[in-house]
Amino acid sequence: MDTLRVLVVDDEPGMCLGAQRVLRRHVVRLPDLGLEAGFETETAGTIAAARELLGRSRYDLVILDYKLPDGSGLDLLREIRTSRLDLLVIMITAFASLEVAVSATRNGAFDFLSKPFGPEELESVVTKAARALVIERRARRLEEERRKTRLQFLSVLAHELKAPIGAVEGILKLLD
Repeated sequence: MDTLRVLVVDDEPGMCLGAQRVLRRHVVRLPDLGLEAGFETETAGTIAAARELLGRSRYDLVILDYKLPDGSGLDLLREIRTSRLDLLVIMITAFASLEVAVSATRNGAFDFLSKPFGPEELESVVTKAARALVIERRARRLEEERRKTRLQFLSVLAHELKAPIGAVEGILKLLD
């Protein structure tokens, strides 16, 4: 069984603890993708703490609160997007509005949850994110394999064409 690493960024200790409890017992089973994964979570109460953790560890998912003591979660979301970290972000907030949801989505959030939410909602969103993450990573891996195969083909083709071209060149020199 695989383990997906999750960073929960929220200034409410109860929210962090609740998310950790839910994800500790949650297992994502995606037989069509050959995935069965559990979750390992860490928490941060501020943007600064989240930056530090993101700088030294690799995560698959970030559950990010919109309002934090040292700024807006949208700022961290933009940083994650511009640094091209290979992870998905789920925004959460008690201050849900259409404007906040649209802004989060435009800035790269995978999904948006309004507080309070139940364990089933969190499990559902995390399962959906895990599916998207696996599909995205496999697509990238296939594209890289395709690129390598194309380069190998061109290399072999160039090598194989050298002999006939050399022969034609030799004949042309004899005719000269």
